[in-house]
Amino acid sequence: MRAIIYTSYQLREAILLPRPLRPGGPRILIGGNGSTRTPGLAARYADEWNAVFVTPADFKRYNARLDGVLKAEGRDPKSVKRSLMVNCAFGETDTALKQKLAARNRTVEKLRRVGAIVGTPGAVKEQLHELEAAGVGRVMLQWLELDDLAGLEALGKAAL
Repeated sequence: MRAIIYTSYQLREAILLPRPLRPGGPRILIGGNGSTRTPGLAARYADEWNAVFVTPADFKRYNARLDGVLKAEGRDPKSVKRSLMVNCAFGETDTALKQKLAARNRTVEKLRRVGAIVGTPGAVKEQLHELEAAGVGRVMLQWLELDDLAGLEALGKAAL
């Protein structure tokens, strides 16, 4: 098990560089699925909004909410890119996929309910098209099988 330790500090009169919101300055990505603070922060500051672990239907709903907040802030909704990070379970064949899911003690249905991309090449491509139709411009697939580089390469080819 890996432990993650979070530390926080309070700073007064700190100078933060590089400064945001300047011509040529750093692009700002704001991530989250919150219904009140996240859309407001993204509308005011973000170049990109990133949702995490949601279904295409939920993304579409969150996306519409962000569009409304962007318009209320006087920004063009097209000025903020949209992205999504989701879990991925991929197998080149049905048998390979079933083995991976069994090792995780998961089912296709259970993973899809929480927005994961699950399946063989055709199914993965279809799910990516669903996300695109929901307004996702970029997808970050969480690949947990770190030793399966061949599978990762096959996933990359399937997604093209």
